[in-house]
Amino acid sequence: MPEPVVARRAVFAPLQVEGAVEQIVRRIGEAIGSGLLEPGERLPPEAELATLLEVAPMTLRQALAVLRDAGYVETRRGNGGGSFVTADIGRPLDGAGRPPTADALRDLTDWRRAVSGEAAALAAERASDTARARVSDRAEEAESAAVELFTAFRISDSRFHLAIAEATGSPRLVAAETGIQAELGAALRAIPAPSLARLASTSGHQPLVAAILDGDPPAARRALERHVEATHDWIVGLRLGRMAER
Repeated sequence: MPEPVVARRAVFAPLQVEGAVEQIVRRIGEAIGSGLLEPGERLPPEAELATLLEVAPMTLRQALAVLRDAGYVETRRGNGGGSFVTADIGRPLDGAGRPPTADALRDLTDWRRAVSGEAAALAAERASDTARARVSDRAEEAESAAVELFTAFRISDSRFHLAIAEATGSPRLVAAETGIQAELGAALRAIPAPSLARLASTSGHQPLVAAILDGDPPAARRALERHVEATHDWIVGLRLGRMAER
């Protein structure tokens, strides 16, 4: 199973019964938006997925219908059929590519500082040697993907940040980071994303990784905060300030 293991496992963990359709839609939608589930990836068969989530087959089918209608998944018939993440999910799903408003982007950045900043500090404090190595590996993958297609970069970048959250050992922080990466992915898909901008973004990973490997929580938090503020700035800059008009 691809990394990050804990976050992927959580996608198919049992749900609360109340509001199960909405919970399935949110969980799978966020997993797709954050890159945990990749374009073209096949979901477990419906009977198996219903069992994993501990929901009725009809409930699962209703949720999958919503996800199909939204363009997140597609269903193929015949041998080798099933439900798959839409292959071109890297494009804006609504076709409009509307960026977040300036206020919404600022709010998302503040939320990243709070959640991802704490995750970075705790990762520096708590991470095992295996988790530290995984963070370093994911950073290298994100840097390599920066010159590739946007979708490959977004998946790699998201997995880097999820690896940091996983290194804390906190399932709640992993879930919160998954939601953040889904929102960030939607924002990034709505703006130009040239490879030089992506390379500039991944350069912010280096001091963050160094602080986590050194076991320095304050430095890890500062590096994460600088990184998310830099991401905020280049999103605004590439939109030439037009978000303020929306």
